[in-house]
Amino acid sequence: QSTGSSGINAEYGAQACKLDEHSEEIVVNFGNVARKGVSALTKSVFDNLKETADSALGEGKHDTVVSIPLTSSTEYKNIIKKCAISAGFNVVDLIPETIAAMVSADNTAVPDDGHTVVVRVGGSSMSVTLAKVLSGMYSLVDHMEEGIGGNLFDKSIGKFLCDDFNRKNRCKVEENPRSFSKVLRASKGAKHNLSTMNTSECNIESLFDGMDLISNLSRPRFETLIQNDLNKMKDAIQKFISKHSDIAINRVVLAGGTCKVPKVQSVIGQLFPNSPITNSSPDEVIAMGSASHAGMIGKYPSLSTKAESESDGTVSIPLCPTDIEVRVGDTVTPAIPKNTPLPCLKEIELPEGNVIVIEAGGKCIAKAEVPGSDDKSKVSLHLEILEDCSIEAIIKDSFTNERTSVHVPAPKGA
Repeated sequence: QSTGSSGINAEYGAQACKLDEHSEEIVVNFGNVARKGVSALTKSVFDNLKETADSALGEGKHDTVVSIPLTSSTEYKNIIKKCAISAGFNVVDLIPETIAAMVSADNTAVPDDGHTVVVRVGGSSMSVTLAKVLSGMYSLVDHMEEGIGGNLFDKSIGKFLCDDFNRKNRCKVEENPRSFSKVLRASKGAKHNLSTMNTSECNIESLFDGMDLISNLSRPRFETLIQNDLNKMKDAIQKFISKHSDIAINRVVLAGGTCKVPKVQSVIGQLFPNSPITNSSPDEVIAMGSASHAGMIGKYPSLSTKAESESDGTVSIPLCPTDIEVRVGDTVTPAIPKNTPLPCLKEIELPEGNVIVIEAGGKCIAKAEVPGSDDKSKVSLHLEILEDCSIEAIIKDSFTNERTSVHVPAPKGA
């Protein structure tokens, strides 16, 4: 915003810029000219998105999921939803950006239980989120945000280009706001090019007093220029993960356009040496997660009515009250851990044995006898716990195709 303000002041000639807050809108005053800010600008963005959606899907009121920052206030959410509806979208849900990134990463299969870190680095900010994954449910453990983003890379490249131009032409191009804004635009283009290529040309016609800027930037030079910015990013992430050194990180998901820079991916990878990095299309992963979430709501419309928020913004979800285990002889197989979100479905391969016992908290709640098995038999247990904590189980022998059904009613007071 500070860079934009300097450019505005130069164009309007040192006119004072005043911001007046009026409920959900901000009025920007340049002299005697007043323009409505946040809501009008957001509405304009959604209008353009609606045109894109109509050209691809045909005109209509499309079901839409909008991604928002994790720390968004209720007022901010209301403004975003209002502007999207005003543009012609049917907003079925708002989803935090970091959750959308995980939904995209888990689009093809139920994720493994454990902890996931989402590192999002955008144009002007970055965030790191630690979430616990349990039976497909994401729960927030910790979150932090910093004013570190790709714009720092733009400024570092811009400084290099300005210094090179000044040295060759004996001038100070950065003192001219219009010329400096051209340098920053060229720097941003070079950053994007160097995310996928080894070199990038930076050519600006008539940059200063009719003189042109002609420069060639290599990826090694680029990585050297942004080293201080990378160190800031590294320190912020390191400070965050040091608070949770006792938690094993199962994976890291990258999101945001700045994460396309190979050196950024390398730095983050060094901070999580024992965790796989999911870095497929980080600039698109949030949008893809939002689209996947919208598709899921469209397929199962009852989901949106079940997950009703309480007055404090939380959502009540039934949980398994105790550990569920399966005993065959002396072998005990963990089935469903305590606090698993319900309903829950598990398929378990069982060892050889005629008596199968289902235990809750170490106590027998169901017992079934099955025909004797031989070397060709493969016995499995289909175990489902419903929202009322009742249990439906089917014991299957894949060789004989015999099935034994077990029903455990919901406990009293569940």
